[in-house]
Amino acid sequence: MRAYVIRHGSTTSNQEHIRQSREGYLSTDGVREARALAEKLSHITIDSIFTSSYPRARQTADIISALGKGLLVQESEYLTEIKLPSQVVGKPVDNPKSLKILSWLQSRTRAHARYSDEETFNEYVSRAYAVLDHISKTKFQNVVLVTHHRFIHALVAIVLLGDKLTPELFNVLRIHMYIGNTGITVLEQDTEDSPMWRLITLNEHSHLEEVGNNAHKT
Repeated sequence: MRAYVIRHGSTTSNQEHIRQSREGYLSTDGVREARALAEKLSHITIDSIFTSSYPRARQTADIISALGKGLLVQESEYLTEIKLPSQVVGKPVDNPKSLKILSWLQSRTRAHARYSDEETFNEYVSRAYAVLDHISKTKFQNVVLVTHHRFIHALVAIVLLGDKLTPELFNVLRIHMYIGNTGITVLEQDTEDSPMWRLITLNEHSHLEEVGNNAHKT
């Protein structure tokens, strides 16, 4: 089985470097990115598309579906973005107060530590495991997962480190792992005799060259 893990197309908040909430739709650039992505994926026989319920992710998934013979798109809260403290949502990425809060989060070593109303390490890692477990049980050959950049970090981290993953190691991986808008990360699972997941591709985004866009990071 292969899972094509996709970050949604870019939004106005991405382009303005704002930490966005659940809301937010694709920008004009984001729609073009998603269409170029859909064209790239149209050469793959996809069995199903799963997406975060956030509008920007659902839009991206629907564009992939429209250019892929109308595949069923299934929404899942398990694919939503890792929730940050509400104090930083809607603020510029360089907001001093937000940076202090995020610095505290990055320094925590306890997997259940919480600043306010964000997800803990244990919560989002458990969610990532649940996603891989669910798609494994579908027995599909190729699935698309449309999600968000921090959650893609979590998926890749558990594939690479498994039960050795700690909050400290996750922060190291996250800092050095770039996931751009509509970047394609491919995870592959071996046969049933060895159901291990492997990272095949990280953030493949050659399709963006066709639309003349740079991948956005926030």
